[in-house]
Amino acid sequence: MIEFLNSQASEAAGAPGLLPINAVERETGISKELLRMWERRYGFPNPDRDAQGDRVYGPAQINKLRVIRRLLDAGFRPGKIITLEMPELEKLVASSHGNPSPILPPDLEQELIEILRSREPHKVREYLNHQMVRMGLQSFILDLMQHANTIVGDAWMSGKIEIFEEHLYTEELQALIRQTIGSLRPASSTPRIMLTTAPDEHHTLGILMVEALLRLDQVDAVSFGAQMPVRDIAQAVARHKMDIVILSFSAAFPSNRAIEFLEELRFRLPLGVQIWAGGGGMRTTRRSIEAVQIFNDLQSVRQGVVQWKRIKGNRAA
Repeated sequence: MIEFLNSQASEAAGAPGLLPINAVERETGISKELLRMWERRYGFPNPDRDAQGDRVYGPAQINKLRVIRRLLDAGFRPGKIITLEMPELEKLVASSHGNPSPILPPDLEQELIEILRSREPHKVREYLNHQMVRMGLQSFILDLMQHANTIVGDAWMSGKIEIFEEHLYTEELQALIRQTIGSLRPASSTPRIMLTTAPDEHHTLGILMVEALLRLDQVDAVSFGAQMPVRDIAQAVARHKMDIVILSFSAAFPSNRAIEFLEELRFRLPLGVQIWAGGGGMRTTRRSIEAVQIFNDLQSVRQGVVQWKRIKGNRAA
């Protein structure tokens, strides 16, 4: 399937091995806007042009973009890594893995890659479900998912698995978490939290992980899905009496657009409604936004809820 798509893209680009920008966005998970901005700001990528004057990218640039995407997910800033050569980038990837939890399966990497290569959804589903039952939801998210996401990202980056196999992993993972959340007892504790993403942000795994952890804490966290415009968020907040809005921005989402979206949302919402944001896209910026809290990891979101309750309790007293 992916070979067929790449063949079509190469023909459209006008030369073997060259992909147009739409195909590069699909292959790397980096938006067209971000690719153009990096080209202007850093001189990379440096695409050729086809007969129509459109950008086309060779295999070497696409491979480097894959590595850069992996490092963005790990929290590196674009300006620090884009101008580096591939050997330096690969060393950074190797150094960013950290130490896996001892409760993880000892052969997790080998097992996961083999199952994804089978391209059989039921095998992926069964494997992930087995680990969920064995570890429990909290440990599955905080320990296994974060390490497994790294394994899958590295396997895709190095060509061990194809992009559609990474998508299979993500889809089965999200379906399992949603199913598990649905089996939890109804939430009974404030704050009321709305979870969503901005327009053009398709990645929902981050808010799904937050929803699962908050539901375990009996917090009334509700996912409204992806790609909500500011006006729709404001209407939903008023109608459902939300206390906090949490948005996730992936590393592939341009940080300047994330900042602009959050600034507009802050202007539209009452100051009594808190706005929290996180994800790889927020780790690549040093800009702060007045009355918007930025969280760098899942545990800090849970701590933020505890702090919210403490402040509310003090005010009530």
